[in-house]
Formats: sequence, structure tokens, C-alpha cells
Amino acid sequence: MKLNILLVALFAFTFTATAQKYTNTKTQKTTKEWNGLTFSSEKSMFQNLESSSEFSKAAPLFKDGVIEDDAMLTAFVMIDKSFSNLEEDKQKKLFGDTWKSFITYHFIPGRVDANSLEKAIAKGNGTAYFTTVLGQRLGAKRVGSDLVLFDGSGNTAKVIATDFRHRNGFFHIIDGLLLPSTEQ
Repeated sequence: MKLNILLVALFAFTFTATAQKYTNTKTQKTTKEWNGLTFSSEKSMFQNLESSSEFSKAAPLFKDGVIEDDAMLTAFVMIDKSFSNLEEDKQKKLFGDTWKSFITYHFIPGRVDANSLEKAIAKGNGTAYFTTVLGQRLGAKRVGSDLVLFDGSGNTAKVIATDFRHRNGFFHIIDGLLLPSTEQ
């Protein structure tokens, strides 16, 4: 009996004495490159996108202030080519009064990396749904080897690059436009 108590005490002391302590509470700066661009975790979404010709149309939509400074969000950012098939009057409407609902449809709460997207799709038997900051559903699925997002009207966007960090979370690059139901 005394031996059991001694072994428990020894185990507890050893575990406590060797437990890892986390003293660093600062986030490490990370950078990632894509198409000759370098994105940084120290910058906002807008700061990461503003100097690139790949995002000249989307960057103003992600301008500073569109999300709260302390909100942890994952964004799906469209390249300029995504806007090419959109009629001019719809583009004007999109960049006019409805831009905020359009862009908040491309944000989901939390830091959702590509691995988390894949796990959600697997858990959902091939399809995952996320509630956007706008409060509407955004779908994700695998189509062949591609990760594809879709909205309620069947618009799709292929995820062409993943896991870029910004000051408030992650962003992934897509090649299409997803529209909230009020934009249809």
C-alpha cells in the first residue's frame, strides 16, 4: 500500500516537473508566396491584396474596416478573372450598394485551413456547408481533384490556392464568384 502511494506521488511529481510550459503568447509572423506575391500574417486582408494586379477588383471590397479588427475569419478571395463573365450592370451593382453583403458572404467564422475544409467534406459524405458572416450557407465539395465552393444558385468557384494567413485568420484564393441569395 505504501509502495502504491509512493509510486503515485513519484508519478505526479515527475509529470508536474516535466510538463511543458508555454511562455510565448505572441504569434509568429508567417509568409507564403503565390504567383510571385508574398502574403503576410502581419497584414490585413486588404494590405495583402492591394498591391497585386491579380486582385485589383477584389482588393477594394476587402478594404480595412469590412471586418472587426479582432474577428478571426477565413475568407475566399476571388481573382480578377472571376469578374470577367459578370455583366456590366451586375458589376456596377456589386461594386455599388451591395458590396458589403457580397463580400461578407465570402467570409466564414474561425480559422479554417484546407485540412479543415477537407475534413468537413469527408464528415459530410462529400459535401460540407458553412454559415458565412452574412448568415447564409456556403457549400464545399470535391469535384475530381478540385476543391469547389458553391452557392445556393449553383454558382461555383474552384479553390486554386490555400492557407494564406492574414492578421485576422486565413484566406484561400478562388477562381469564381459566389453570390448570396439577395444578389441573385
